[in-house]
Amino acid sequence: MLFHVLFAASTGGIARLVEQCVLDIADEHPTQGVREALQDMRPCLADPLHVLQIKFFALLNEDERMRRRVSEASSVGLCGFCPHKAERFYDALGDELFPAWIKDERVGHAEFVDRLRAAYLCA
Repeated sequence: MLFHVLFAASTGGIARLVEQCVLDIADEHPTQGVREALQDMRPCLADPLHVLQIKFFALLNEDERMRRRVSEASSVGLCGFCPHKAERFYDALGDELFPAWIKDERVGHAEFVDRLRAAYLCA
């Protein structure tokens, strides 16, 4: 599923995943402050593909339910996410990718998605 989000996704499909992550996190942390913060992460019609991809991975970094869904997802052409690859990718996501991106304002959305793709492939 993550390969699809990174390499072949439609904005509608990713927007649904982003919305599900928002709902999962709001359910897991039912406080007003969290709900308010999540409003900025909801998908908007004007969000380009790269922004939706970044929103999804930012939320995935916090959403254990979606991580389980990703690892269990399988259908025609899709298989579950290998637990070892998942662990390496999620570690890179939270420990390296997002912290480095937040510190460097010169990195645009497209370049950051390229970094996500590289981390996924190398995991």
